[in-house]
Amino acid sequence: MASFDIPTIDVSPFFRLEENEEVKKKAIEQIREACVNYGFFQIVNHGIPLELLSGTKDMYKTFFSSSDEEKLVVPFYNYLKSTKNSSGTYEHLLFRFPFNVFPNIPPHFLSIASQINCFLFRRSFVMVQVLEAIVSHFTKLGVVLEGIINECLGLLPDFLPNYRNDRSQDSLLGLHYFPAIEDDDNTGKTAHEDPGCFTILYQDDVRGLEVHKDDQWIPIAPSKDKLIVNIGDVIQVLSNNKFKSATHRVVRPSETNRYSYAFFYNVHGDKWVEPLPQFTKEIGESPKYRGFVFEEYHQLRIKNRSHPPDRPEDLIHITHYSISN
Repeated sequence: MASFDIPTIDVSPFFRLEENEEVKKKAIEQIREACVNYGFFQIVNHGIPLELLSGTKDMYKTFFSSSDEEKLVVPFYNYLKSTKNSSGTYEHLLFRFPFNVFPNIPPHFLSIASQINCFLFRRSFVMVQVLEAIVSHFTKLGVVLEGIINECLGLLPDFLPNYRNDRSQDSLLGLHYFPAIEDDDNTGKTAHEDPGCFTILYQDDVRGLEVHKDDQWIPIAPSKDKLIVNIGDVIQVLSNNKFKSATHRVVRPSETNRYSYAFFYNVHGDKWVEPLPQFTKEIGESPKYRGFVFEEYHQLRIKNRSHPPDRPEDLIHITHYSISN
């Protein structure tokens, strides 16, 4: 099957104050169409150095190549290795942290070095520097994309930045998918949607990411200079299904490892999520979802991974909150 070319948008105009507004409007319209039709798009000229993107991947590869004994020193919340009864065959390393781009840093937050107490980060300050650099870049890029999505939806200026005023739930997740073996399910990450606002993904040169569209699974070819952006469930609910939180999965290749990492732009757990009036009563449409507290949904999604049901159709998705009209 041929790889699917999801829309690719040049976002460099949004980093230049003197850029022609017509150029920005064209890019915004392209992103709007991608969010409506696909829920996925790619960006180029995003301002993150390719060496840093590659270096972050290498940092994760170094960690994942360590022995199980060394990796298990990492707190359980940060490191997880999937098992046969979980929804995929992979391992991941997770970080959560704010940076000084935020005016108010929650006092309970720890530095990267404090979060991870393992041989890798104790012996390598360079690794910590790589993490700080990539998260700083992702955070700043996220602010730009947040503003673009806000404008694409026609919301009041700064609605999404104010709605996402607590960035403490943002996270960086590195993933290592084990090679598929003969007579084994080759699923690396089962079909799912991301629960938060949006996600930025970097994948290595090994294929595996697939998006569900028009009743078929379509591969997305990796590219070293492109980042993938996908809309999450929160934006889908706020927009009352105007923007799509696309279903996607990872298929493990045979005889090779696959690495990727993603930055998740989430909302705080106590945030109330429901369709906005601009997309319901103000335009005469019924809400397609009942409101909910994000943490409630987040915990249901965690249970999908920790205690997966026997039947795939029993997995919790955002449709759990759908209203039947």
